[in-house]
Amino acid sequence: MKLPEKYALPILILCLLVAAAVPHPIIGYLATALMLVFVGINKKSLLFILFIYFPARPLFMELNGGLTYSGDLIILTLFFSLILERFKKNDWSFSKYYFTLSFWLYCLVGTVAALITGVGILPISFELRALLITFLLLYIIGELNLERKDIFHFLKATLVFTVILCLHGLIEKIFSRTILLPHAWEMWNLSSANKMRIYGAAANPNVFALYLSIQLFLSFFLFRSLKKYKVLVFLASILLAGTLLLTYSRGTMIAFGFAALVFVFWTRNKSFLTYSLGACLLGLLFIYYPVIFASNKVELSAAVPMDNLVIGSNTASDHEQALSGRFSEMFSDKILHQSTEWGRLYVVFKGIEIFKDHPIIGTGLATFGDSATLSFPSPIYGEYQIGEKMYTDNQYIQILVQTGMLGFLAILTFIIVSFRKIATSKKGIFGAFTACLLLAALTAGLFYNILEDKTFTLFFYSCLGITLQKDIILKD
Repeated sequence: MKLPEKYALPILILCLLVAAAVPHPIIGYLATALMLVFVGINKKSLLFILFIYFPARPLFMELNGGLTYSGDLIILTLFFSLILERFKKNDWSFSKYYFTLSFWLYCLVGTVAALITGVGILPISFELRALLITFLLLYIIGELNLERKDIFHFLKATLVFTVILCLHGLIEKIFSRTILLPHAWEMWNLSSANKMRIYGAAANPNVFALYLSIQLFLSFFLFRSLKKYKVLVFLASILLAGTLLLTYSRGTMIAFGFAALVFVFWTRNKSFLTYSLGACLLGLLFIYYPVIFASNKVELSAAVPMDNLVIGSNTASDHEQALSGRFSEMFSDKILHQSTEWGRLYVVFKGIEIFKDHPIIGTGLATFGDSATLSFPSPIYGEYQIGEKMYTDNQYIQILVQTGMLGFLAILTFIIVSFRKIATSKKGIFGAFTACLLLAALTAGLFYNILEDKTFTLFFYSCLGITLQKDIILKD
């Protein structure tokens, strides 16, 4: 039985929405179980629902705890289902996946080192899940036999969803996080600098910015391929660009700005340059400034007595100068001093100190500033006088500390061979986009733990999986 996609995807989306609207965990479990049934009905639509679930996963989790592991279960179900199908037909092509062995070696080195350091099985499993769950998409998409029409069906659906997320984020900004957010999120104690940023359904301005940057790229492919609705797609790109600016995510803008420049020079695609610059400039003019103006008006019109105003709270000029200020302060003496004392530079210096003591295989997964150390105590923090809940926000130093030179070389091998796979895939402009995603990841790794970002890795491993398919034609 194969349900037509025009019915399958709406049914899956309805499952998510019902579970989000009815906050009892049992409803979340039932919705997840119902979605898993689609592995035998329509695998492609079950795959596509991941691109709606993961970008808004924190919001879905907050609304219904029963949806916490829905994405993981969907990926695992698809993965094992495809493995069984291929083994029954005896047509699994192992050779095209040999290049992924270096990534598994990185995970193996981190696991062995963690066991030697004294990390428990549960924290190690927690971190392996963070690294590997979206990595499995590379194999899933590599074997799913997607067609060109499937990809453009996906692009249309995700663009509509992204527009909804942007509108939700703008409302969050205008009304100062007081409506359309879970109560727990409204009560977050954010600094004045972070309070100005859009966190969105991702509950993190940097993650949201990464998602919007990828969607801006993808909207261009949709724009150039559609005969109708080009104006609507470009209007959506303006909304995306304006919302991206309101996240004030410096690392993301630098990473994807660099990737966009490489893409233009690589493909010599002047239409992309015009499209992206036009979207950003119009987004600044028609989204960024009007939303700031509206936000200031709402703040000023709020019935708050003057003696209740918090000293240091955001003023209109703070909002207007926030974007330029975020970049101009990057290398200021104040920021550098703070970074050295307890920020990113502190993490790098402390990481180098630990790396010198464990240069070969490192201290292991779940020991230094990864997602596992936010939930489980690290056995090395006491020895090196590191505070709890420290997050590295630097993929390179995390890899060096946790897996040493052996793990770092394994990841470097994976990057080089992946780039070679992309370059020889003959996927034209889509291959160039996938390579630029890899370049963006390499740049963003200076600012984020990019391998643990489910939203970014969801798209990157999926694109990498598409480049492994020989039958799909994406040259133009």
